[in-house]
Amino acid sequence: ERVYLIRRGAVRLSRVYESGEEITAALLRENSLFGVLSLLTGHRSDRFYHAIAFTRVEMVTAPAASVRAAIEADTTVGLRLLQGLSSRILQTETMIETLTHRDMSSRLVSFLLVLCRDFGVPDELGITIDLRLS
Repeated sequence: ERVYLIRRGAVRLSRVYESGEEITAALLRENSLFGVLSLLTGHRSDRFYHAIAFTRVEMVTAPAASVRAAIEADTTVGLRLLQGLSSRILQTETMIETLTHRDMSSRLVSFLLVLCRDFGVPDELGITIDLRLS
């Protein structure tokens, strides 16, 4: 029922299944959106996620109906939303490719490259990924 925009920081979206297993669905950074399924479908979703901050986070939130009205009033809002969704689709496709590698070392290397691209901060020694991940 609400749309969330991360203005600063990093967030992990996860889902807990009936077995108690928690699965990470997405790692989000600045200018990432979540909560948009109800906006697009017009229906309340039965998929519930936990949003956990990895870092200090600033977010903007708005009711889905307000975001829908803003899209109808200004096409640039819709284009920005589409850019955000396209980025999430690309991240999901990359994660699927990463998980389909057969050996663990290939999966780890691919995942680290994704983290460098999306969350890396260049410094004099290389790239730092300043997230606490297990």
